[in-house]
Amino acid sequence: MGLSSKEQIIDQINKSETILLCTSKNPSGDALGAALGFYSILKKLDKKTDIVCPTAILEKFSFMPSSELVTHKLEGARDYIFSVDIRKDKLQQLRYEVEDSKLKIFITAKNGDLKEKNINLESSKFKYDLIIILGTVDLENLGNLYDENPELFYEAPIVNIDNSPSNEYFGKINLVDVATSSSSEIVYEIISSINEKLIDDKIATNLLTGIITKTESFQNKNTTPKAFLAAASLIAKGAKKEEIIRYIYKTKSISTLKLMGTIMSNLKYNKQHRLGWSVISKEDFSRTNTTPENINLVVSELASSSPEFDLMFLLYKNNGKINGIINFSEKIKINDFKNIFNGKIEDNQIFFTSDQADIKLAEKDVLKKIKDWKDGIATMN
Repeated sequence: MGLSSKEQIIDQINKSETILLCTSKNPSGDALGAALGFYSILKKLDKKTDIVCPTAILEKFSFMPSSELVTHKLEGARDYIFSVDIRKDKLQQLRYEVEDSKLKIFITAKNGDLKEKNINLESSKFKYDLIIILGTVDLENLGNLYDENPELFYEAPIVNIDNSPSNEYFGKINLVDVATSSSSEIVYEIISSINEKLIDDKIATNLLTGIITKTESFQNKNTTPKAFLAAASLIAKGAKKEEIIRYIYKTKSISTLKLMGTIMSNLKYNKQHRLGWSVISKEDFSRTNTTPENINLVVSELASSSPEFDLMFLLYKNNGKINGIINFSEKIKINDFKNIFNGKIEDNQIFFTSDQADIKLAEKDVLKKIKDWKDGIATMN
């Protein structure tokens, strides 16, 4: 009998020396909690480990232990080797200068000219021998991490850990458990199998943050009994539940509150289709001192506090394009629905770019597509 996915992951970790942990753009509290929890465990196992996220982390997650160690670009992932064949071209001197932001290397041959054919520039292998990607449905959601380093993600083995039914199983090892409430819960099970005694209060706090945010403080109907058991165990290990609740649900910046207020003041509601939506302008971002980055979490929080919505969408302009976020209260045929907008799924949201140049036309277009889809579902039922 072959090894289970969890056993394969543990075996791969044991064989690896330098590990890269990644989350998607705009990471949820679950993805971040899973990654930070895993990071601390790998450090305790004496593994060289880096943790990277392509975008900034929301301020409300800054309390999470080790969050300050998250970087946003891959730096020094591999070396570049400048080599000279000195069997014929003996060298007398080697020096370098930096001029106009350019590195210039000066080589003086001992006898005669230095032939170009004896000079070579090559890249070494990437330093990472394992990549663990958490809470990410596909590689494209890694943003610049993937776009700028595609060779890395083909060269190093990938472990893909997620609980989303939309996951594309892009890893060499895929542990995608849609019956589990959160990725943090999956990571907790992996860590417990490695050595449960390694879990300290900081690791427990990160993992519990992930579980609480993904289950909406255990209010989400997809919360499983296993999530409660995992949470109880993490609290027993020192997870700071009250601190998590305070930062996640009770502490918001003035800018975030202003943005939420703007979205709510512009909110429209269609009772027949249980649909809520809002449109915000570039001026709204300026006035509230906010940016479109991470707005998905604001939308998610507003949607979760409005149970009368089956779905909620937001339209906004960014970099000259009209972008949209659709938040589902339930994961009902979300894969079929995303194709209507040619969008990407992250957690329980669809992200898309409108073909319309005018935001009012974009609003009408999105409304029609959603209503047609909802009417089609009603007809089939």
